[in-house]
Amino acid sequence: MKSLFDEAVYKEVIDRLSKLKEDTPRQWGKMNATAMIKHCNLVLSASLGLAPRKRALMSYLFRKMAKKQYVYRSLYKKNGYTAPAFIVTNTNELSSELTRLIQSIDQFRRAGETAYENRLHAFFGRLSAQEWGMLQYNHLNHHLTQFGL
Repeated sequence: MKSLFDEAVYKEVIDRLSKLKEDTPRQWGKMNATAMIKHCNLVLSASLGLAPRKRALMSYLFRKMAKKQYVYRSLYKKNGYTAPAFIVTNTNELSSELTRLIQSIDQFRRAGETAYENRLHAFFGRLSAQEWGMLQYNHLNHHLTQFGL
């Protein structure tokens, strides 16, 4: 599986992001390109927080099944569920949102794998650094694919 910690994967993601334009048509979903970038940044930024977030009850019930689906198999469904905290209602221009997302990706990578080893995820519980890298890549890949990139 691809990981955002891998240099070649990082370059691939940045290259794909550079091809996104405000008028790039989505293949599914409700978000436009700018909203999608802001959504991805919100998700990635949540992983950058120093204090772990409180785990939701549903995570205790479904985390093992969901972890296999989202971390190891990258089976994001089209028009799937989005946690309310990550629903985007307002956006800036694409270039500023894109700059912030790339900064968040860089911050994630600079923190390094040791910072993420056995770190608590609000839904999946404790993840290895490799799982964190795969999860972040899979989410970005899902949304870039949503826009044909």
